[in-house]
Order: sequence, then C-alpha cells, then structure tokens
Amino acid sequence: MEKIKTHLLARICWLAFGGVMAATRLLDGVQHNSTGMTVTGIGWLLLGILWFLSPLIIGKKKSEMAQQQREAAIGSDSLRNKLLFAAAGCVAVGMVLRYGFGN
Repeated sequence: MEKIKTHLLARICWLAFGGVMAATRLLDGVQHNSTGMTVTGIGWLLLGILWFLSPLIIGKKKSEMAQQQREAAIGSDSLRNKLLFAAAGCVAVGMVLRYGFGN
C-alpha cells in the first residue's frame, strides 16, 4: 500500500490521461458502431492502468528517473509486460481495423 502513495499525483495524472483517451475512443466507437475505435479505446484503458502501476516520472536526471521508476513500480514485471503488449496490440489492431478496413 505504501508504494501507491509514492508519486501518487503522477499515477493519477497518467491514469486520467489514459482514461480520457479511452473514454473518447470508446464513446466514438459505440456511437459510430466502429469496432476499430472500440478496440483502440480498450488499448488506451490498458495503457492508463499500466501507467498507474509504473508511472513515468518527468523532471529528474535520467539516471535518477530510471531508479525512481523501478522503485515506484507496483506489481510484477511480468504483469506490466503483459499489459504493455496487450495495450499495444489493441491499439495496433484497432488502427488496422479502422483505417485498413474502415470498421
């Protein structure tokens, strides 16, 4: 529980950014019956969760930033890697569906 308090503002900001991006894509996907936009929205939601678990800390020296990110990370590396690949896959598939097939 203590790790969540570490860089809490950064965690909330990144989660909110991913959530806003997801909400706009999901709403557009549902309104326009677009599978591609909906899948892209799911990908952005997963990215928001990933960024909450492992927030990007801006404004520090690169050596300090990497160390702080490792210390602030919540969950296992395996979980975060799976979230990353699932999110990137959803965003990529959603873009292919939307722009390649017009769906």
